[in-house]
Amino acid sequence: MNDPKLFQITDEDKVHYHDLIEKVDIDNKDSIIKLLGLKIQDMLDGGDLNSLETELIKNMARLSEILEEYNELSKPILKKILFAMSYFIDENDEIPDIIPDYGYLDDITIVSWIMSDIESQIPEKPKR
Repeated sequence: MNDPKLFQITDEDKVHYHDLIEKVDIDNKDSIIKLLGLKIQDMLDGGDLNSLETELIKNMARLSEILEEYNELSKPILKKILFAMSYFIDENDEIPDIIPDYGYLDDITIVSWIMSDIESQIPEKPKR
């Protein structure tokens, strides 16, 4: 039931999402992160998480980590990360989150797309 391949991003979708990414206001970073924490806490308080929800929380943790570790991220990368977080926070996105088993299919697809898009642009962690 939780097959992420059920929701695919088309080239037309990517153009639409890129337009939305451009509109992201990086000055809202702190409020987005705060809302992200509340969303994750609500999910955890809700009880049994399926594999998709668990994966999304891990991805959000990784994106939060990137924001925290790298102060010199380019504006496009920062906007993409904040877009992915905002998309995840929005309960009424392409597939409303309240739909059992399917509500997070679009979220995981969008977040995975953003993560693979920025992956090669994130500097390596300095070795300690």
